[in-house]
Amino acid sequence: MNNNLNCFYKSPGKSPGFSLIELLVVVAIIGILASASVLTYNGYLNSSKKTTMKSLMQAVALAEAEWYAETGSYLTNSEDETCNPSETTVAALNDSLFDDEDVVPDDLGWTLCVASAGSGGSFQIFAEKTGGGAEDVMCLNRNGSIREGGDCS
Repeated sequence: MNNNLNCFYKSPGKSPGFSLIELLVVVAIIGILASASVLTYNGYLNSSKKTTMKSLMQAVALAEAEWYAETGSYLTNSEDETCNPSETTVAALNDSLFDDEDVVPDDLGWTLCVASAGSGGSFQIFAEKTGGGAEDVMCLNRNGSIREGGDCS
């Protein structure tokens, strides 16, 4: 009977559980791993949105070629050789080039516009990340080459 009761009593100084320090170390390691995974996930999201915008720029370029075949001129948001991408220019492109379909979505975090180039005989598409810096700009010319950052000016 005495042997059965010994398992319920703790001997002083020895604990079968974890100490507070051990638990704090484990929680700190889990926190570090969680923060690293969140940063990696955000990087993945930004990269995929940028790739999506590149594809959308190609789609706009194809729609511009079709527009040119039908009208003899390119649809542009600006007669200058540069333009300022905004939600308004995206809506105008969706309305005109894509028959009011939402091909270029509002929630992507990127906006785009089409500027006239070569005295109206060509075009250039500019994309800009909303709230981004100078490195978050892309441009595509009529020939289909995409440039990024400072190469767009």
